[in-house]
Amino acid sequence: MNRRFYLNFFVLLLIFISYSSHAELIKRDLIINNSDNEIKTFTVEIADTEDSRIKGLMWREHIPNGTGMLFVWESEAYRNFWMKNTPSALDILFFDEDGMLINVAENTQPFSLDNIQSTRPAQYVLELIAGSSSKFNIYEGSKILNLNNQK
Repeated sequence: MNRRFYLNFFVLLLIFISYSSHAELIKRDLIINNSDNEIKTFTVEIADTEDSRIKGLMWREHIPNGTGMLFVWESEAYRNFWMKNTPSALDILFFDEDGMLINVAENTQPFSLDNIQSTRPAQYVLELIAGSSSKFNIYEGSKILNLNNQK
């Protein structure tokens, strides 16, 4: 019986850690100059550790408009994403080291294992609820303006 108790305790502890780890992420305002040269501000969680980048927005059932997650790396590289364990369709936006938009994967399919990647090396990746790229006109020419505050 003690063995079963410890097993159940361990499973509950893992679940608790899994759900609570998102609460620990730093939230910041991300300012983007969009394709119409308009300023758009998003509240984003910063995923700048290996663990936070691996988990991303997995298991999030509700992502409010104007919010998302910014993935940050120390340098540029080709970035690959998937939608495993992600129940919400997303727009995934890839940015270079200067904050210039590289490419957008719009309306990604929830739970898909398809590879979603940058077309050039990227240092930042922004995940927003699906439809945000269109709604806020974040396409060619868009740029993150406050990168120094996101590192």
